[in-house]
Amino acid sequence: MYIKKILIYCLFSFCFFVSHGQNNNDWLIQYEEVYQKSISENKPILANFTGSDWCGWCKKLKKAVFDTEIFKKWAKENVILFELDYPRRSAQDPEIKIQNEQLRQTFQQYVRGYPTVLIFKVERTFGEDGKRDKDNIELYAGKLGYMPTPSSFIEKASNIIEANKK
Repeated sequence: MYIKKILIYCLFSFCFFVSHGQNNNDWLIQYEEVYQKSISENKPILANFTGSDWCGWCKKLKKAVFDTEIFKKWAKENVILFELDYPRRSAQDPEIKIQNEQLRQTFQQYVRGYPTVLIFKVERTFGEDGKRDKDNIELYAGKLGYMPTPSSFIEKASNIIEANKK
């Protein structure tokens, strides 16, 4: 009976961590994948800096905007979604944690609280040897935070994107 309880507990824990670790919707979590998709689809990146397990405003933004069908439809047509999560209580892949911390430092002048949503494009430069030299990030004018409705968020994000089209 004791072993059966342990097995059930382990199975439940595994299911919880697998479902919790999966990124919902079309939010990507690996920078290189986001970059490649942004280039191939010629779309800007919408990066959501969030504290998914502790930030109340982040949870409200997710529920009020990101989980809605109108936002999902708009995002699919206009941007590449990139989630940069900074959890306090949840386990996170060590590589993603390092990546997110490096990106937080890159954007430190813009990310001063959570949630912060930035829209940007990346241009990669290469050295003479053909190896990547650096990523030049073109931050679109403006950043977004919590907004109570998908329509207000989409309107502001669309205005930012439109103002930066080349």
